Amino acid sequence: MDAALLKLLVMRMRGGLRLRLMQVISLRGALFLLAMVGIVWLLVASRDTIPNAELLDIARFDPEAIHARISTFMPLGLLGMTLLTVVLTTGPSFHYSPTEINFLFVGPFSRRDLILYKFIAYAAGAGLSAALIIPFAQAQTGSVLTAFLAAFLTLLFVQLNSAAAGMAWQAFEGNRLARLKWPSMAVLFVFAVGAIVYAAAAPDQTIFDLLSELRHSWIGTVILIPYIVFTELFLARTQSSHLAFWGIMAVLINVALLWAVVRLDGRTSERSLKDNARLSDRWERMKQGGSFWATERIEVRSIPNAPTLAGVGPIAWRQAIKAVRNSSKVIAVFIVVAACAGPLAAVVGIPITDDRALVMLLFFFAFILPRTLICDFRGDLSRMETYKMLPIAPWRICMGQLVVQVLLAYIVALTMIVSVLLFEDRLTAPVALALALFALPLTFLIYAVENTIFLLFPAKLVPMGRADFEFLGRAVVEFIVKMVIILVAVSAAAGVGTFTFMTLRTTWVLPGMAGWLTMILITGLATIAMQYAFRRFVVAEAFD
Repeated sequence: MDAALLKLLVMRMRGGLRLRLMQVISLRGALFLLAMVGIVWLLVASRDTIPNAELLDIARFDPEAIHARISTFMPLGLLGMTLLTVVLTTGPSFHYSPTEINFLFVGPFSRRDLILYKFIAYAAGAGLSAALIIPFAQAQTGSVLTAFLAAFLTLLFVQLNSAAAGMAWQAFEGNRLARLKWPSMAVLFVFAVGAIVYAAAAPDQTIFDLLSELRHSWIGTVILIPYIVFTELFLARTQSSHLAFWGIMAVLINVALLWAVVRLDGRTSERSLKDNARLSDRWERMKQGGSFWATERIEVRSIPNAPTLAGVGPIAWRQAIKAVRNSSKVIAVFIVVAACAGPLAAVVGIPITDDRALVMLLFFFAFILPRTLICDFRGDLSRMETYKMLPIAPWRICMGQLVVQVLLAYIVALTMIVSVLLFEDRLTAPVALALALFALPLTFLIYAVENTIFLLFPAKLVPMGRADFEFLGRAVVEFIVKMVIILVAVSAAAGVGTFTFMTLRTTWVLPGMAGWLTMILITGLATIAMQYAFRRFVVAEAFD
C-alpha cells in the first residue's frame, strides 16, 4: 500500500485517540465512562445482581452444555447474518466519505490500495470492538489474549464476508444468475416457515432441535465449514495446538475473502460511487437528528393543509409525513417482528409470562424501539429554533411531537398483544384487553421521559466512532433512568389497584380502572416535566 495512505491512517488514528482522551478527561465524559464500566462490571463480575443465572435460565447448564450450544448455534447465526446481508444489502460494502472520494479517488492510488486503506481502518475499529467484547467472551475462551484474537478475527470475517457477498451480487447484476436471487430467497423462506410449522406441530421437537440436526448433518457441515472455523476459535480455550490451528485457518479465510473483495471491486466501482454518495447523504441527515435506519427517503403524497387542532395538527402531521418518508421500512419491520412474537414464543416453548420473555420485551420497547424509530424532538434537532419561535403553547408543541411516535409504538404493541393472544393459551381475552389499555399510557410515558431527558441534556444520537465512551455511557445512564421511572409508575399503578381491590372487595374492573387512572396521572406529570424541559431549552447553549 502507498506510504501516503499509511501516513493518513496513522494521523486519523492519532486524531481519534486524542478525541477520546479529550472526552475522558472532561467531567461529563468521565462520569459516563464510569457508569458504563460499572454496568459492565456488574453484568460480568457479579453473580448476585440482575441479570442473574436464574433469570437467564443458565443455572441448570454446566460449562460443557454451554460449550455445546455455542458450537451448534454460532455457525448458524453467522450463516444467517450472511444471508441477511445478501437480501438486505443496498449500500456500498466499503463506505468512503465525500472527502475521501474527492481527494483519494483522484490521487495516484490504485483501487487495491484504497481497499486496503479502508480495510486497515475497519481492522482498527474491529480491534476496539474486540477489546469491548473481551469481558463477555473470556469465560469461553479461557484467557484475555484468546478472547481478543477470537473476537478480532471473527469481526474481520463478518465484515469481509458481508462485503464479498454484497459485492458478488452487485457484480452479477444484470446476469442471469442475478435473477435467481429472489427465487432462492423465497425457497429458503418457504423452508424456514415449513420448519417452524413442523416444529410447532411435533410435540417432541422444537425449532432448536431441527437446527441442531441441520448443524450436525453432513450437508450442514459442508455449508458451515468457514463458520465452524471461527466457532472453534472461540472454543479453543488455552490449548495452544488447537488455538494455533484454528487461528491459522481463520487468518487464511480472511485473506481469501480480502483477495475476493479486491477482485470484485473492479466490477462494482461505478455502483460503489453512487452508493457512497447516497449513504453520505443519509449520514448527513442522521447528524441533524435521527437514527441511521430512519433516514432512507422516499416520496409520498401529502395534503395541502393539515388540520390545525390548536397548533397540534400541523406538527403531528409533519411528524407523520416524516415517519412515512424516512421510516416506513423500519415501521414495517417492527410490525412484522411484533406479529411473529406469538408464533416464535410458541415454537421456542417460552411462555410470554416467563421472566426471560418479559426482560426481552421490556428491553425491546424501552430501548430498541425508541432508539430506532425517532419521530419527535430528537429527530428535529436542527429545527429547535423554529419550534421555540412558534406562537403556540409549549404543551401543544410537546403533544404534537409525541402523538405520532406514541401511536406508531402503540400499534407495534397492539400487534404483539394480538399475536400472543392467538398463540398463547395463558393469555385470555380480558387480560389482553387490560394490556392493550395499559400499553397506551405506558408508551406515552416512555417517550415523554425520553424527550424530557433529551431536552434537559441534549446530545446528538450519532456516536463519534466505535469507542465513543461518552455516547455509550449516556445511553446506559438514560436507560437506567427510564427503567427506574417505568418501574415506579407501574408499581404505583399496581399499588393503587391492589389497595382499591382490598378496600372494595369487588371484581378487578374498578381496581383496574384505578390503576389505569393512576398511570394516566403519572403520564400527565411526565408531560408537564417535558413542557418544562422545552421551556428551558436554549438553542445557543444546546451543544458545546
